[in-house]
Amino acid sequence: MKQFIVLCSTIILGIAIYNMIMGLGDDSVVNTVSEVWQQGVLTRTNTP
Repeated sequence: MKQFIVLCSTIILGIAIYNMIMGLGDDSVVNTVSEVWQQGVLTRTNTP
């Protein structure tokens, strides 16, 4: 029974971490990194 609880909690934690990283919202890690990357590129290309 304990192994089943650990298995279920591990799966739920994995899904939660995946949604935090790859989520569709504006607060996802992928979206935030993408915005920072684009701002860095714009800063480097606009500076003489």
